[in-house]
Amino acid sequence: MNIALSVSCGDVNGVGLRCFAGACQTHTFNASIELAIDESTLVAAMSAYRLPGSFRNGTWTIESNVISIVPIDTPSSVVPGTVQDDAARCAIASLESAISRTVNGTSDALVTLPINKYALNKVGWTYPGQTEMVAAAVEETPLMVLCTRDVRVALATVHVALSEVARALSIESIVERIAALKHHLVVDLGLIDPQIAVLSVDPHAGEHGVIGTIDQELVKPAIDLAVANGYHADGPHAADGFFAFGAYTRYDGIVAMYHDQGLIPLKLLAKGAGVNCTAGLRIVRTSPDHGTAYDLAAHGNVDPASTAEAIEMAIIIARNRRMLLA
Repeated sequence: MNIALSVSCGDVNGVGLRCFAGACQTHTFNASIELAIDESTLVAAMSAYRLPGSFRNGTWTIESNVISIVPIDTPSSVVPGTVQDDAARCAIASLESAISRTVNGTSDALVTLPINKYALNKVGWTYPGQTEMVAAAVEETPLMVLCTRDVRVALATVHVALSEVARALSIESIVERIAALKHHLVVDLGLIDPQIAVLSVDPHAGEHGVIGTIDQELVKPAIDLAVANGYHADGPHAADGFFAFGAYTRYDGIVAMYHDQGLIPLKLLAKGAGVNCTAGLRIVRTSPDHGTAYDLAAHGNVDPASTAEAIEMAIIIARNRRMLLA
């Protein structure tokens, strides 16, 4: 069962291409992989970063991985660790190409390498992140799930200021996130009867209203409604003790209320190998769980583990979905 992956190049001045090349150097991926990038830009990046492999006739060969280049008409110079307008435009064009090829069925899954949101917004990009751009392409509501092979944390709110989290939540939205997470666990990962934990918004789940009332007024009613609809969910759990004392190991998935509540413990547990899965969409999309890391781009030690896991996870999800439809 051959799986085809489209990879967007991200910010060519960050660590993305180094991590991608490192992943291909250390792993043999059971998939056909294509990378959307201007060919002259790839050649410049290979020189600037001393990337492994050889490039000829539109193909980048790294060990046993043969990556087909899908050329885009947006070249960029490569200046490691620098915010550049042409690098931002190249990242946008690459993302547009890779999304399009996944949406139209040319590819089975999309893997997006890291971008610098400031750089892209500087040239007119209007999305909070790549997740929102991917979701807009299919006009569906995404669920951001950060995961390792054993721990999966979904976010009830994503790129929202902490001061806006309470206003962004509702009973309906929390139930929708629980439902979307269950769908991801069952359809994409093949789990049976998944158990889902829901974290609280306030410290200590509000201490029965002493600290705050949002967990009593929104989160607990949402959990009760989800349970009434057949979902195996419980909570709200205070996040500190939940992760500190190992309660997370008893669940297949976790719904965190805001970005850092879920991502900080997940990244600590992942030890550099976490993956961002965008669930809830008709296309498969994953990405490494780190950014451009400009300070490491040129000479720092970079760990390709997250990129390798993002590629492997995209293959797993695409294969599971195809088997389900067979």
